[in-house]
Amino acid sequence: MLIYLIGLPGSGKSTLGKTLAQKLKYAYFDMDDAICAREQKTIEEIFADKGENYFRELEHEILHETFDLKNTIISTGGGVPCFFDNINEMKRNGLTIFINPTMDELANRLGGQGGANRPMLKGKSHKQVLDFIETKYKERAPYYEQAKLIFSTNKLKPQDILDRLKKDKLIS
Repeated sequence: MLIYLIGLPGSGKSTLGKTLAQKLKYAYFDMDDAICAREQKTIEEIFADKGENYFRELEHEILHETFDLKNTIISTGGGVPCFFDNINEMKRNGLTIFINPTMDELANRLGGQGGANRPMLKGKSHKQVLDFIETKYKERAPYYEQAKLIFSTNKLKPQDILDRLKKDKLIS
């Protein structure tokens, strides 16, 4: 089974994904890491050198490559579900899980050091980060909310996801 973790930047997709993969004895795949490895550049450099459209095309290619994987937790970039027909392709090929902490929690995670590797948030105040997150959420919620499972909590643990997967008989 493929499990796609979707959500805004800072929602915990990578952190939760790695631990969840260990607990399920699944492989772990981070789409942003795969893009950076392929391009030999950071996401910031890809955006600066080739623009957002090129980056979104890369995401789409990498997403298609995940369809051949087995028993893998996949952490997507925050925008992946929102471009092309990606959300529907993820739903057809695996299980989608929307990780949705509060906007304030995301702003806390992404402000200061948490935003250091996120070019669009560098040097922004807590209020500016919060405004950015709220705007992105409004744009992306129609895609994110199509996920099979939605977890809206600040204290989400991998075990919470496992328990829900078992309860809903999505895994044995």
